[in-house]
Amino acid sequence: MRLMNRDTYISLMLTVTACLLTVDLWTRAAANPPLMDTAAMAQAGKAPTRGAGSASTLAYEQRKEMIKLLKQLNSEVASLHSDLQGGGVSVSVKGLPSK
Repeated sequence: MRLMNRDTYISLMLTVTACLLTVDLWTRAAANPPLMDTAAMAQAGKAPTRGAGSASTLAYEQRKEMIKLLKQLNSEVASLHSDLQGGGVSVSVKGLPSK
């Protein structure tokens, strides 16, 4: 039995790898054709165009809601801070618990 040359072996492995990658490319292209319009692509909303469909829309809406709530919280904390600085809040203790 004659041993295979190193160059022949490398060429054979590269050919097999190229064939497997070609088959993988064709199966992926057959499952999801690249230049075909789908119903999801035709529906454009206010959400950014990056991301994966409805997940990006949901994330975009959640970020908008969080920004709105954080602005509201910031204004409430600023109001409370001004009340504390101006002396508008007083604390009184009516009954101390016995030990």
